[in-house]
Amino acid sequence: MSTETYTVTGMTCASCVRHVEKALKAAPGVTSVVVNLATNQATVEGAASFETLAEQVTEAGYGLDRPASEAAPVEEDLAPARRRMRVALILTAPMILAMIPGLGIHLPGWLQALLSAPVVFWAGGGFFRRAARQARHGQASMDTLIALGSGVAWTFAVAEWLRGAHHLSFETAAALVAFLLTGKYLEARAKTRATDALKELLSLAPPTALRLGSDGAITEVPVSALQKGDRVRILPGHAVPADGRVASGQAEVDESMLTGEPLPVPKAAGETLVAGTVVHGAALEMEVLAVGAETQLARMAHLVAQAQGSKAPAQDLADRISAVFVPAILLLALLTLGGWWWTQGSLALAWRPAVTLLVIACPCALGLATPVAVMVGLGAAARRGVLVRDAAALEALGKATDLAFDKTGTLTEGRPRLRSVQVLGDLDEAELVGIAASLERDSEHPIARGLVAAHGGGLLPVEGFRAHPGGGISGSLSGTAYRLGSQAFLGMAFPTEDPDGTSVGLAGPHGLLGVFVLGDRLRPEAPTVIARLRAQGLRLHLFTGDREAPGRAMAQAAGIDSVAAGLRPEEKLERIKALQASGAVVGFVGDGVNDAPALAQADCGIAMGSGAGQQGTGAAMAAAPLVLLRAGLEPVLEARRLAGRTARIIRQNLGWAFGYNLVLVPLAAFGQLERFGGPMLAGLAMGLSSLTVVLNALRLRRR
Repeated sequence: MSTETYTVTGMTCASCVRHVEKALKAAPGVTSVVVNLATNQATVEGAASFETLAEQVTEAGYGLDRPASEAAPVEEDLAPARRRMRVALILTAPMILAMIPGLGIHLPGWLQALLSAPVVFWAGGGFFRRAARQARHGQASMDTLIALGSGVAWTFAVAEWLRGAHHLSFETAAALVAFLLTGKYLEARAKTRATDALKELLSLAPPTALRLGSDGAITEVPVSALQKGDRVRILPGHAVPADGRVASGQAEVDESMLTGEPLPVPKAAGETLVAGTVVHGAALEMEVLAVGAETQLARMAHLVAQAQGSKAPAQDLADRISAVFVPAILLLALLTLGGWWWTQGSLALAWRPAVTLLVIACPCALGLATPVAVMVGLGAAARRGVLVRDAAALEALGKATDLAFDKTGTLTEGRPRLRSVQVLGDLDEAELVGIAASLERDSEHPIARGLVAAHGGGLLPVEGFRAHPGGGISGSLSGTAYRLGSQAFLGMAFPTEDPDGTSVGLAGPHGLLGVFVLGDRLRPEAPTVIARLRAQGLRLHLFTGDREAPGRAMAQAAGIDSVAAGLRPEEKLERIKALQASGAVVGFVGDGVNDAPALAQADCGIAMGSGAGQQGTGAAMAAAPLVLLRAGLEPVLEARRLAGRTARIIRQNLGWAFGYNLVLVPLAAFGQLERFGGPMLAGLAMGLSSLTVVLNALRLRRR
């Protein structure tokens, strides 16, 4: 089973999204489908082939293509749309001018027919083609409403001209199409701005790199030609072409576009470099460790694209309404036509309110309200060091009632230092530290890093290394089996306990050999961040695998009252489940492999990412829908603020989309819009409604 992203062609409104989703879900082997009107993409999970999916979508009246790059934003070619819009406006302008009193302009009927026909049937031909294709499949959409509206208006104009009427309605049909095309073009231009964050990410990596040959010669090659193990020279002011490790040189590296951190980071031999970051001050030589899709930049772009295509829960209401919206409007238009014909006794008077209703009810704004806001919000988050993998998690963070923190590496700096060693066997202190550091060499846990740093010397090879999340590790050195971890993991009581530190025991085949006491420090920003979160009404918790005493000491220093200590990974998960069962919306912030179950269970899991210089792990980042790429806890506040702003924008957009139809549809049905231009006003208002929700969503780009 796999997840693939495809480009969908022919979608224009929320009803189209519903039809495409229904077609894809009907394909054998498909387990889930998300279709996004803002990106014109469909994300399909399952075992169905592309050919099968394309056939299903084609039968539904739409098209399915593979995008050139799964991570790249799919951009619409705006040149044809701009050309159709310009032709429509130029040909419609003389008919509009002729309507203005006092200008003395009169166009004969044949000329009005000649000017309006290309506007309606060439510039607006796409509406008719898509409507006919959907009608053949028993479907209706925005195109159906527009094709009926403009077609009926032009047909009645021809009928009026043939029977010698003085006032003709050719300008109504032409202006309707011209205004709609203008609105759609402006909407498409605004939508392209919504993908700016993703395009910025993809453009960070340079197109070429300076590769060093075995003889020291430098050759400029395309970045796509780089391979793992290549050595690359990066000049000051140039971007890093791939992920790697500094082989020689010292410089500062600007990582702000990836982490949001404004200050450059010093880099020396052995330290990691990320593709897209910029070197300052001096040249560096780098060994390439990851290229192409394996780089952190490419993974970020993929995750942002994936998240922008995900569906926020708020979209469900719009989807349910769109399923019945267009058929209901068609029925209401028929009733309007019949009602006016019956009361006025004239079909010539009855068609205009019906056409106005058809056009003004087009559900474009409804289909764009949520996906555009999600797309812009997630792009803004990526630029500020918050990588969002799932739109639902961002919405959940905005609604969270409880937020729980892991301790080590999350609430604290995650760099415990060795305070003391208690010798209990035949080995001396240096030997104990050497064995412990060797065992921990392949562990990502902060305790491991503290022991390795305390040793500072050469490490022995370990056989049979195994990590026991929430407990400790085990392995063999020179044929002797050792275990390193907590009292519970070892099943042995430690002679003494440091209430402010973390005690780790080393056990051999014959018992406890020694106890190491390590201490961590609270992050300096933690009390301020915790105070601000509490001021927002959140209930805060500390869930730690550490002992009660150090756990409570750190919680008290940070300002957290609710503490649960000595928790194994599955117990953290159960704590979150218990909170959820009580009706709470729970977020969890963690960084280690032992946090992965809790991060996955929480309504919003937030991982402290490895890109922030913290001890984040692949397991934690894979389990969490939100990843903080910037150091410290302040990004939690930024993520919460963005979640709230995105939720507000979605509510505003949905409110505008629903309110627009609730107000204008009855006015159109009762003929109250005829004095303001009727169908022409409807076309202009429909285009402006879609443009409004897009522009409102773009406000999320501002800080």
